[in-house]
Amino acid sequence: MLTQAVEAELDRSDVAKARRHLVLMEGTARQNLAEARALVAGGTPADLDGASLPDALRRLAARHEASVTVSGPVRALPAATEVVVLRACQEALSNARKHAGSSATVGIDLRYSDERLSVGVGDDGCGFDPSLPSGGYGLAGLRARAAEVGGTTVVRSAPGEGTTVTVRLPVPLMPRAPLERGTP
Repeated sequence: MLTQAVEAELDRSDVAKARRHLVLMEGTARQNLAEARALVAGGTPADLDGASLPDALRRLAARHEASVTVSGPVRALPAATEVVVLRACQEALSNARKHAGSSATVGIDLRYSDERLSVGVGDDGCGFDPSLPSGGYGLAGLRARAAEVGGTTVVRSAPGEGTTVTVRLPVPLMPRAPLERGTP
């Protein structure tokens, strides 16, 4: 996808934009190598290694020229939950760039609550009819991954109206600190 964007920009003699995409391609290739190494080692995805989920999503978003908003009380969650959110965002961002195009505005909305974590990835691209069968595996895989941890995935889109993919996952309740004796 990025190579096609660079080719189109070079055809239009937009060298500055082509260079920006080449830098993005290099960063993406480095990140993919780190991901492959983490998978082989059986470790945490590279973006999450030593980072909070919001920080990991910000790094991911920067590579896709997307924005990130975070709301609610940010806290560490089980690794499986954070990996599902990261992978869901990777898939949704990839789909947005592939189908909505490089000029679409894309954003990630991460929301923490006491009982749930939700992440939405939305774009203002061309949209599609989600009731029609698709030949891809991306959204089906995303739904399956969310279901593995008790979550749900909703895709909202319509031709000409952009697309939003929202994943909602249950999270453990925050343990309350024990009351000290004599405290009402």
